[in-house]
Amino acid sequence: MKRITGFFIGICMLSANAVLAGELGNPAGFIQQGKFDVGLQWNSVFKQGFEDYDLKRSYSDGDTSTGRKGADFENDQYYMATVTYGILDEINVFARLGMVDGGKWLDYEAGNNWKADLESAFVWAIGAKGKVYEFDNGLGLGLAAQYKRYDDRKAKNWRSLETGETARDLGWSTNDKVTYWQLDAMANAYWTMGRVTPYVGVGYTYYDVDFKGKWSHEIPFYGSINYDASFGNQNRFTALIGLDVDLGMNFKANIQGTFVSSTALTIGVSYCF
Repeated sequence: MKRITGFFIGICMLSANAVLAGELGNPAGFIQQGKFDVGLQWNSVFKQGFEDYDLKRSYSDGDTSTGRKGADFENDQYYMATVTYGILDEINVFARLGMVDGGKWLDYEAGNNWKADLESAFVWAIGAKGKVYEFDNGLGLGLAAQYKRYDDRKAKNWRSLETGETARDLGWSTNDKVTYWQLDAMANAYWTMGRVTPYVGVGYTYYDVDFKGKWSHEIPFYGSINYDASFGNQNRFTALIGLDVDLGMNFKANIQGTFVSSTALTIGVSYCF
């Protein structure tokens, strides 16, 4: 049986000042001390629900107002290259680099609902994971920590869900950007049975979106509107279920579903050396 060391606890404390993530890495299981694992990972986030927030409006004539809004992000696709390193058999650190693409932003307000396309953006992540306890039969407990974010992602092609008209149809040009970070603290239980390791996990999740934008009308009389808002996720409990598979010849595969705080599917393949 193996116990986590104080070194991993130190990593978790440092990472908590940044962002922790619900994914357990690629692969989700552990690699041996001194080994590297490199791979590719695809993550489809079907829906992220956000709490109601205050949208601040500053008009070019000096007036201001605040509106109460709601928001969902849908259909974000993450394409990531992953690297994992075994500091110890019980402690792994990992990094991911890639892009996020294809997302939609649904913006809700009574009688004034809008939808926008989210452009592609560079996204990166770093993290650590460790074994808390493992029995001789392969049943074990683990923790995972990760920082993930993207900056200045553009939101464009705004369309009214009531009328079908776009912002451009109504004479507005838009310049909207979001910065996103994600914070999860995860605990998981796994059971290694030969080449297969199923696992389940639970944890706390926090997403943060910082939004700034400007809408300018083609008719100078109407002027422009500056927008400013920050908001987080509606539900902060995360549940996940997944499976690691040893494919042989040092190749591994992983599939994971995430629920409650978001609805997502993750698939990854990797090579250990």
